[in-house]
Amino acid sequence: MQRLWKTGLGLGVVAVCCAGRGVAIHRLNPQDAERLLAEGGVVLLDVRTPKEYQNGHIPNAQLIPLRELEDRLKELPKDRTLPVLVYCSNGDRSAKAARLLYDTGRKDVYTLIGGLRAWVAAQKPLQVASPTPDANHQGDNHAVP
Repeated sequence: MQRLWKTGLGLGVVAVCCAGRGVAIHRLNPQDAERLLAEGGVVLLDVRTPKEYQNGHIPNAQLIPLRELEDRLKELPKDRTLPVLVYCSNGDRSAKAARLLYDTGRKDVYTLIGGLRAWVAAQKPLQVASPTPDANHQGDNHAVP
């Protein structure tokens, strides 16, 4: 959370306390999420389905559907201190994903309040993917530059 305070993103952040380990899952509105991404060094994770991803996603998002996330955690950067911003269509799946990421040792996890619907409603940039033969492994596998 220190990262947010350094950049003045304190407004619009709601932190969720997690069982004795302090605050580590944060909820961001689209404006604050965009500012966090602009800082760089953030893993952007889309946990929707491949079809949802193809229909539109936040630029530079890595797709790992929620149902596959536990088995594909090794695809995320090994540095567990890198912030991870996770989103889905409305926030339900991303909340589950954020809990899994936190429980498996990620130190700084963020979710997008309202998911992609809120992102689109706030008129933030959207990227449409072209279909690929392996739709389950779309997206960039790196932190946002």
